[in-house]
Formats: sequence, structure tokens, C-alpha cells
Amino acid sequence: MLKQFIHTMTTIDWNAFHFLRPKALWLFIPLLLIILLLLVGNREQKKWKRIIAPALRPYMFTKGNPAAIIFPLLLLVFGLSCMILSLAGPTWDKREIPGEKIPSVVLISLDLSKSMLATDIQPSRLERAKMKITDLLNANPRARAGLIAYAGTPHTVLPFTSDYNLIKHHAVSLYNWEMPVQGTNMVLNIGLIDTMMKRVEAPSTVLLMTDNIDDNEAVLLNDYVNNSIHHLEILLFSTPDGAPVPGAPDVISKQSSTTLDNLRQNNKINITPITLDKSDVETIAKRVRDNLIFEKKGEKDEKDWDDMGWLLLIPALIIALFWFRKGWAVQWSWALLFMLSFSSCGIDSKHPGWWYTENYQGELWYEKGDYQKAAEHFSDIPHKAAAYFKAGDYQSAAELLVDDTTAIGRYNYGLSLAKMGMYDDAVTAFQQAASEEPSLQSKANRNIDAVRLMKDQAGSAMRFKAEESMVDKALKAMEKEKLKERRPTSEDEQLSSDTEVKKLPTHGDRLSDEVESDVHRAKEQKFPPKDFKMDPQMPVETKVLMQKTNADPGEFLHRRFEIQKQKYYPEVTQEKKDW
Repeated sequence: MLKQFIHTMTTIDWNAFHFLRPKALWLFIPLLLIILLLLVGNREQKKWKRIIAPALRPYMFTKGNPAAIIFPLLLLVFGLSCMILSLAGPTWDKREIPGEKIPSVVLISLDLSKSMLATDIQPSRLERAKMKITDLLNANPRARAGLIAYAGTPHTVLPFTSDYNLIKHHAVSLYNWEMPVQGTNMVLNIGLIDTMMKRVEAPSTVLLMTDNIDDNEAVLLNDYVNNSIHHLEILLFSTPDGAPVPGAPDVISKQSSTTLDNLRQNNKINITPITLDKSDVETIAKRVRDNLIFEKKGEKDEKDWDDMGWLLLIPALIIALFWFRKGWAVQWSWALLFMLSFSSCGIDSKHPGWWYTENYQGELWYEKGDYQKAAEHFSDIPHKAAAYFKAGDYQSAAELLVDDTTAIGRYNYGLSLAKMGMYDDAVTAFQQAASEEPSLQSKANRNIDAVRLMKDQAGSAMRFKAEESMVDKALKAMEKEKLKERRPTSEDEQLSSDTEVKKLPTHGDRLSDEVESDVHRAKEQKFPPKDFKMDPQMPVETKVLMQKTNADPGEFLHRRFEIQKQKYYPEVTQEKKDW
């Protein structure tokens, strides 16, 4: 420790020397006023002595040592100067920041254009591509994977997740007819890829599964890779002779070898032709595993300088110890402590930023139970989201946690969704948290059971409310009408309680068998409808759609892609390669 201290003090880089808090140096102005007051006070004492006659002065004043008065005052000035310099934060060296280990991801981009329906690769290019996705995940690349599909417009199928079974389930449900716009738009596809990958700090893999790349698309892919930290894997689903596009037999989908040669010149792009076995995707999975963990170097900025002001506190504290000795006490110096004792320096003060950092203010407000103010002061997302959650603002908490892909982040995201009534999404978030962190398995399972129970209760409440509303309407209608006598028909007159009926009627209205109502005769609506639009001003509670999803997952994805197209690509109609 002593050797390190001596080394630090003897190796000061004066070129890099500066103060972290230079505004504190303004405190030297009050210190200068204190020195002036001391000098003026000393002159006043000398004037008082001159009033006494010289003959009486030896009897009125004892002869003292001037150093006994001046020395404590000088030490006071020196100690206060050290405190001011310490508060200013002198520094000349940056601290070493350990590297952060960040896991990489893999993003699968699947081409769903009509050319992928060609059958030169059995059973078709698209079906073989979906098989290859399953083989890739079975090879266990060990990285979180995401899935997007594109044709005339690109669409997110699944964000990054460690649940490979969930990706397989969605991958087999992808078909060309689900895409709202036909064609192939690589510009929009790269834009969506960049949107999803720009939040990933580790160099990761983009797996493009397609059957054809033209020269313009090759230029776009080269530009994206060169301006990104990520690298590109291309898995081609085409044969040398090509194949006619279904629906357009005069168009042959064939890959140009010259274009592939140009792409292979980029060392960040790997092109893998498909094989009959699993060796192609196993090779890609191995490359992903080999670059799974990235150690991020600690970036140095202004906040990473070592604050060496604590060194100046040592002589200041030593000088302060002598203030308790007789003759060393500077009586008026305690006035500062007296003023501070009556001044407010707490969280409720007018300028709490003078005393506390923003995060510490948030922690103090959190402990006091004012979670809304705590959320306004917290800067880190986990604490900010927790404060919003405690304050009952579940939507703000969910918006902050939606991009947090850690196990704890997924778990907290699930809690926020459950409070908002989005039960299915909450269950998915809990499952993702449990798969990434086994220690959360028991808590996640308990929450999943609770969420499913809440969902059943909510459905029962909705049904009860609907039935109750129908009963109220019926009672009001009965009150308005008078009782009417029903006259039996000729057939009814021959019936009695003991009459045997050999053959029941097969047609007509049978009031004993069926009660016509809006509940019993209602038809299940597909989710979401084609003309569905979300009102941005709609309250959160009414945004929870209490409708069952259609049994066909492809139909659900088609409706979902339609909504995404209306929201993100409203101007896109038909793109190139529109067969």
C-alpha cells in the first residue's frame, strides 16, 4: 500500500493533471475573506493596546509568543485549502476498467418470396429452408437466436430468445401467402436487420437464407457488413440450373456465380451451399459457438479518472485534530458547522443535487415510498423500471424492460405484462427467464400458474358481466310489456303431461332445446381482424383484446404481418421480382 502510494505521488503526469470538479475552486474566495478578517482583527488588537499608557502596558498585557497565535491560523488556512483542493478532485491518471463479457446472438432472416416455392430442391426451397432452421438449432449454436421473414416487406417473427423450441414452432408456420406484399425488398430487410442488431454490442451472426442475390443486393450486403461489427452467413437454396418460379413459368430463378464471387471477397461474409446432410448448418453453428463470448474493452471517458482528492484529506484531518487543544481552537470556525446544522441538506432541500447524485436521490425517494419521483431520478433501467412498477405505471415499466434480454429483465417484464392483463405474453416472458436462469425456475412456474388463474378469472368475469347485462335487458323488456295469454294450437291441445311422443320433430323452433341470444349464436372472430387499428389514445386496460386466437398459426402470422405493414411500411405496395 505504501509503495503504491509513493509510486502514485512520484509519477504524476502534469500534462494530464486537471480537476474533476473545478467549480469547487471558487471556495478560495471565502477563504481569502477569512484571511482578510484575520489580518484586520490583528490590527484592531494592536490599536487597542496603543490606548493604554506605555507605563501601564506591562501590567495590563502579558508578554506572549506571536508564533502561538500566528501558527494555528496558518495551519487553519492550510487545512481549509487542502479541503477545497480535495473537493475539486485533482486527478492525472485513469483507472483500469475490466473488460465486460458479452454473449453474441444469431439473427435468421428467411426469404419468403415466391421463388422460394420452386421445387428444384425437394420438397421445395422454402420447406427445405425451414428444415435447415430446425437442423441449425438442433446443432446447438448456444447463442440467443431471433427470426425475421421478408418478401416485399420484412417482419419480425420472434425477437432474440434462448427457447429454440419456440423458434422451431414459428418457423414451420411460415408460408409465402402470409406476406402482405409479394416481391423481394432487400433494402427494407437490411433496415430491419440493422434495427435488431444495433442494440447487440458483441460481434454476432446474421444468417441470410435465400435462393437468389443479384448485383444490387450484393452491394447492399457488402455495405452493411463493412459498416457493422457483425458478420454475414449466407445459406443458398438454389441449383446451378435454376428453376421456374411457380405462377410465372417464364421466369427462371438462378443464382449468378459472378455475384457470389464478389461476395466471397469480403472476409466478413461466408457463403454456404446447402447439402443433403446437416453438415452445412453444423458448420455455421460451430462458427457461432467459436465466437460466442466477446470481451468488451473498458472504454475510458471523463468519468473514469481516478479522484486523488482523498490524499489531501489526510493532512487536513491531521490539522483538524489539533483544533481541540487549548490555544489552537479557532472559536469562530465553528460558526460554519452551526450554520450547516440549521441549513437543509436533505432530499427535500431546494437544491438536493448539491448533496446527492441523481441515483442516490432516486434511492432515497424509493425508501420514502414516493416511487414516481424515484423513477424520475433513477438513470439505470432496472431501478427505474422497478420504481415505475411500484408506482403502478406498469406500461412505462414494460417499455423500459422490453429490450432487457437478461433473465432478471425477462422476469420483471413478465410481471409488468401480467399487471397490464397481457397474460399470454407474460407467460412467454416467464418461460424465457426460467430457460436462461435455472434459479428462477420455481418463481417463474409459480407466476405462470398465477397468471393462468388470473386469465381464467378474467374470462369468467367477462362472461358473467355479459350474461348479467343480458338478464338486465330481458327484465327491463318484461317490465314494459304486459303478460299475454298464449293460445295453444290444435296440435298442442292433444298433448298432456302423460302423452307419449313417438317421433320428435326434426325442424322448426324448439324453445326447450335452444335459446337464441347474442352469446350463444355469436361467431368467433379471427384475430386480429384485417381492418383492425389500435387507437393510440385508448387506455391500457382496453387494449387487452379478449378474443381467442385462430387455430391456424399461419393465419395469425398473416394478420400480424398485415398490422406491421400498415404501421411501418404503409407506402409499400409491390416491389421488384414481383412474380
